[in-house]
Amino acid sequence: MRMSPISSARLDFDNIDDWVLRLTDALMGHVPDSVGPTLVAAAPEYVEDARNLLFDLTDRDAIIDTTLAWVRSTMVAGYHGTRLTDGEVVSVRAMGLLPLKAEARRNRLVRALSPHPRWGEVADGLDAAIRAHGQRGCAGDREEQVHLTLSRFGLINGFNHYLTHGAEFDQHVAYALLGSEGKELLGSDGEPRVIQIAVPGAVALDAAHPFLGIDDLRSRGDVPNLVDEFLTAWSYRLAHPGFQARTLEVDCGMVFRSTVPSAWVVNIETLPDRCDVDCR
Repeated sequence: MRMSPISSARLDFDNIDDWVLRLTDALMGHVPDSVGPTLVAAAPEYVEDARNLLFDLTDRDAIIDTTLAWVRSTMVAGYHGTRLTDGEVVSVRAMGLLPLKAEARRNRLVRALSPHPRWGEVADGLDAAIRAHGQRGCAGDREEQVHLTLSRFGLINGFNHYLTHGAEFDQHVAYALLGSEGKELLGSDGEPRVIQIAVPGAVALDAAHPFLGIDDLRSRGDVPNLVDEFLTAWSYRLAHPGFQARTLEVDCGMVFRSTVPSAWVVNIETLPDRCDVDCR
């Protein structure tokens, strides 16, 4: 993965006030002045309805092409949620986010699970559980992957189990060995951390399509990931000027199969433990 400098003008989906005018400027030649008033008058209830109306009123392909180019031209903020010790934070700052290796999770699992009174009964099964859940297609399989998501608010408020219990892989192994009690023990290891990453736009788009490429997706009549989220929020903002994208708490993932470089790490935020919907 080629290293790229971090731009101060990165796109942070949750902060629509920062990017809405930039996307407006990019789309100016393709969106007639009448579109805004039409969307306001329609007052769509659902965000997808605003996007669909935008496409009805414009050249759909031109809008998608332009938004793709806009995303590629900048940096995109991605977020990774997990539980880390202070020492692990230092490691991330120095080495970046490393793709998960099942065997490398062993020390963390022992550290978290060994206080359980039945640990002596199940410890011999740890290696087998690690191997089983590291196999492709198994629940919790994240082998050789790093996952980011587009929305900090989505990560914290919509799918925060990474912050309460750590890596998906760890959760499945802990549950296999000790059930819900094992999974709960993961919540006592490390602290909840949100890692903000600035990803070059072209890389972000590739990572948001890990299985089906953009061209294949468009040939089926679908809108590419990331483009869909930004256009949907943008068109709904035209219809409802007070709208804030963070309220959507979107779950739009980016999958990386190599190290996310430390140079892309913008911030590592420590949240209050057992963070709930008031963690902003």
